[in-house]
Amino acid sequence: NKSLKMSTMGALLRLALAATLCYVVYSKMTIIDTPEELKTCFDQPRFNTKETDPRLDNIHQYCIQKFRWHLQNNNPNITHETTHWIDELLRMANKEARKKRQAGAERRRKEIRRATDKERTDFFRAINLLKRDTDVKPNRFDALGLLHQQRGDDVHHGAAFLSFHRVLLLIFENALRQKVPGVALLYFDSRLDQPLRDPTRSIIWSPQFLGTVKGRVTDGPFRFWQTPAGPLVRAGGHEGEYFTYRHIRAVMTRSRLEEISEPHAPPPFDFEIRHGDVHQHIGGIMAPAETAGFDPVFYMHHCFVDYLWEVFRRSQKEKGVDPTRDYPNRYGTAAHAPNALMGLGRLRNLHGMSDMYTTRMYTYEPSPTCSYRSPSCGSRYLTCEFRFGRPQCVTLEMITPTTPTAPFGSATNGQPQQPQRQRTPGFPNFPGSTFPGFPPTRRFTGRKKRQASRGNGRGRGNGVIDGSLMSNHGQNVLSQFGQNGFTQFAQNKTREMRQKKHEVRMGFNPHYENNMDVFQKITTEDEKEIILSPMTNMCPPTVPTNTIQNLFQMNGISDSRIWVYIPVQVIYKRQREQMVFESFPIEEGQLDVGKDIYDPTRYQSLKDNFIFNVNYSRSCRDMDGIFTKIMVHSDGLNYHGSFREFAVVDARQPYTSSTIYMAVKSPEKYHTEAIFQAYDPCGNVCKPYCKRFGHFQPCDGSLKLDNSPPKLYGMDYGEAIQLVWGITNEGIPKFRPDNIQLQFVCN
Repeated sequence: NKSLKMSTMGALLRLALAATLCYVVYSKMTIIDTPEELKTCFDQPRFNTKETDPRLDNIHQYCIQKFRWHLQNNNPNITHETTHWIDELLRMANKEARKKRQAGAERRRKEIRRATDKERTDFFRAINLLKRDTDVKPNRFDALGLLHQQRGDDVHHGAAFLSFHRVLLLIFENALRQKVPGVALLYFDSRLDQPLRDPTRSIIWSPQFLGTVKGRVTDGPFRFWQTPAGPLVRAGGHEGEYFTYRHIRAVMTRSRLEEISEPHAPPPFDFEIRHGDVHQHIGGIMAPAETAGFDPVFYMHHCFVDYLWEVFRRSQKEKGVDPTRDYPNRYGTAAHAPNALMGLGRLRNLHGMSDMYTTRMYTYEPSPTCSYRSPSCGSRYLTCEFRFGRPQCVTLEMITPTTPTAPFGSATNGQPQQPQRQRTPGFPNFPGSTFPGFPPTRRFTGRKKRQASRGNGRGRGNGVIDGSLMSNHGQNVLSQFGQNGFTQFAQNKTREMRQKKHEVRMGFNPHYENNMDVFQKITTEDEKEIILSPMTNMCPPTVPTNTIQNLFQMNGISDSRIWVYIPVQVIYKRQREQMVFESFPIEEGQLDVGKDIYDPTRYQSLKDNFIFNVNYSRSCRDMDGIFTKIMVHSDGLNYHGSFREFAVVDARQPYTSSTIYMAVKSPEKYHTEAIFQAYDPCGNVCKPYCKRFGHFQPCDGSLKLDNSPPKLYGMDYGEAIQLVWGITNEGIPKFRPDNIQLQFVCN
């Protein structure tokens, strides 16, 4: 019996040990330390103040980007043919500089919405001709993008940032002029778009301008482009932010280049970090600096950055500072030293500081402005707004979204054309071989246009919009007002703006009367209509309107099959910006508008958990809806790749959660190390918690995965869902949270 007991105890011990070992294997997704380089960047004192500008999510992306350059194992070598071509383009610049010594510069760079239709057409045509020209591999346009990628950290995160990109822009402009003589670069002033409640509805993202901003670019002059990083995609509006006048005013208060340059400029004066916010806001291929040069928007954005630098340099001269001799003493790494080679011919970083570029080669037309006396912005694609304390030019907004079209000059880089879909009514065609721009504009307000429209013989009396000519999204917008309500809204807004005119009591340009009309109804050649609105904040979306098209690029290879998915839980605590939803209790038949049933601070059982001690005021325009979007990132620590996803949570509830599935490098052949981060719409960092011994504990969000069974990842999205969702015998989905190893708490 004693022997039997000993044998039984031994068996039990072995079972217990086996169970323990299984538990350890089960928790094979291990917590690792975040690299010291990243932690040091995150913890810089200049980034950790009570200032809300810039946002922490933008700061973290700056640090991640800086770290990413060193993971790029296949940094492309610049071919001899590219080098010779760059030398040729620089000789063009040198020849022009000597020729224009007396006459001055003839190139005039304009904001893209201020350019004429012909100027914009020529600009887009030249870009597409570069894309098609494969005499320089892979083609002339992408060769310059690869050059930017190859220079990497040597031209970012230091004092050479502005001077390098100034010369790169000149090289690109000369390349365009080889294809279309006389063409000049156009710049994209994103300040004109920033006031929109949803900047992705700006006219700038219509087929007439830059095309699709959400997902693969399927319309506009660059439709269906293929790049060395995969298809041309954008992810507009999910992260980052455009330039604002406040941002630029802060930069212009400084007088030295060192005060606005990496690696020492404090926020909000750091111009390089600020410019990166726009990269993030456009997203897709524009987001990582390594691939940004494959999207033509890159050059238009950097052209505006160069314009702002020129404004800064003129300000320096007014303050008695010579900008040509103002190279920072604290310049960063050796590659940013003043006499270090740029990697563009034999030019050195100091050469980019010369005044020669803007005195002999090109000039800038000032960014559009308006005033009470002159309320025109000089473009039918811009309107003058008065609600900012002073008049300000703002882009027109599309009420109807864009759909795939086939404009002239779209280069596919040898790729087969995608099949044409049925086009949504309400959008312009691009007939023939030109970009004619919009035909003459007809304006309406419910009161002003009482006669019936003559188009197609269909009456639209009293300015009522024909919803049948609008897309599904446009019809949804219309339904929020109703036919009469929509027209009445336009009338009221028009009266409000006219009243503003009389209050000012100044002399006005006669053109101002036309600007009073609220909506523009643009009729295309096939007599369809697209509705534009110069107003901002109209019909703001309460839920995200698009998903994120990730690049699935890892170490230079774009292929989703080499990625796996892991489940991540996001727990959200209601924010103080969301304390009122106007759902009121009724007591004795009376509505108590002083209370909100969703407000947790009015309940004894909850209010102690919702005391906010914030030392600064936050303003987050994405925090005012029923739903809140939490962005989650995964970035490789031992591979060069990233993935973006968002969780949608119910902002009414005091606590809520959502499960998403994040992609990382497959650990099937070699283990994976990645850092995960999450941010609320204000840019605040959500706290990561990693599972250890069955319980969630605070961590940095850095994890290591291997292929030991049982696997805590899915080989595809479907397998990842099966990790946390099962089906009962009754066919009811059942949540199984045990397989979740990472969660974020946003509070």
